[in-house]
Amino acid sequence: MIPAYVIVEGIEALPTLPEAVARLTMLLRNEQASTSDFEQAVRSDPAVTANLLKAANSVFYQAIEPITSVSQAVARIGLKRVFEVAIGTSFRRALPARIYGYGIEAPAFWLHCTATAVYAEALGHMCGLPSPDSAFTAGLLHDVGKLVVGRFLEELMPESNWWAFGTAAAERELLGSNHCEVGYEIASRWRLPLPVAQACRWHHEPVTGVDGVDTDLTAVVHIADHLAYLAGFPGSGGKGEALVPQALLRLKLNQEQLECLAERYKEEILRISHATSLSAA
Repeated sequence: MIPAYVIVEGIEALPTLPEAVARLTMLLRNEQASTSDFEQAVRSDPAVTANLLKAANSVFYQAIEPITSVSQAVARIGLKRVFEVAIGTSFRRALPARIYGYGIEAPAFWLHCTATAVYAEALGHMCGLPSPDSAFTAGLLHDVGKLVVGRFLEELMPESNWWAFGTAAAERELLGSNHCEVGYEIASRWRLPLPVAQACRWHHEPVTGVDGVDTDLTAVVHIADHLAYLAGFPGSGGKGEALVPQALLRLKLNQEQLECLAERYKEEILRISHATSLSAA
């Protein structure tokens, strides 16, 4: 097993989220915040600004006149999407070229994270979550712990074996911890909202009934992760973790609904993934 302090050192080696994301997080919680406040936060980060303009000029939001300023972009795509582009851009920049230990390149890993985010937000609206916006962020970051855990898996066993072996339970058996637990620590270090950090921690154990955990949100992220695999956006080798039936029961969903959702949002997933790609960073 890997000593806890070594894993902590791996977490501390990750870059922090930039100031722009921290400011936007605070603004989203402030009902008195103005559009101008959001514009100022975005302008402090050139990569976020570039990707925001890219998103606003994408086919999805296409208009006659191109968007050339942050204020126009905010007006076109809305404050919520501004935050999504900002946190997506920042997280994308933290990814190495390859997620070692899991046998996956960064673009494919990012596409899985984006897919999980989009499906989580859709499920959040469908199931009446109080804050479906949090579902998007939780879905986007649900596998952030793999950035650290993968380094240790690479040292302990060949990737060729991990494709058949890789589950959160197997990680814990091998390392003494798993990407869910490490993901919680990373989200906490990045000062993200507690429900987001908890969803990172419990997305493979969505109905454990731990006090203080938003079980609806963790169930949403769990199912969204499954939908990403179902739609052809795998986050690592194999077919992903098994779907916990109780999560479907909790949210009153069935397999037919999942199959419809998996297909319905593919275009939006590709659009958002493109909007936060490194080519604009």
